[in-house]
Amino acid sequence: MAWASGLFDNDEAMDFVGDLAEAPDWRTVVQMLDHVTKTAGYLEAPEGEIAVAAAAIVAASIGDVTILPDSHRDLKTALGAAPDGAVALARSALARVVGPASELDELWQEGEDHDAWLTQIAALQTTLSAAK
Repeated sequence: MAWASGLFDNDEAMDFVGDLAEAPDWRTVVQMLDHVTKTAGYLEAPEGEIAVAAAAIVAASIGDVTILPDSHRDLKTALGAAPDGAVALARSALARVVGPASELDELWQEGEDHDAWLTQIAALQTTLSAAK
């Protein structure tokens, strides 16, 4: 089981990006982000991990491709430009992941690396906020 503060340093995120690399389609990314933003109540950690990965994919499409794992940097080219609304959806999903009723944020708060993880999320939010 992989678990570290990097955006793709967990099994859920790596599985998501791996599956996306096999069948690149923005609908997969947008549907995940939309699901997380519309989930009422408690957000489970696996969904949060995938939402962070999906937001990172959006950020990579408008900014620095090095956000993506080395083995999946070609995903930016395979997907092309992010669809309208994807950036705003990614920002909303990240806010949900670090907000109240998020298991992922709670798990990070229990460990020593919460600040490192929040730094990763803040960098993503900065990239997404810089988009027009």
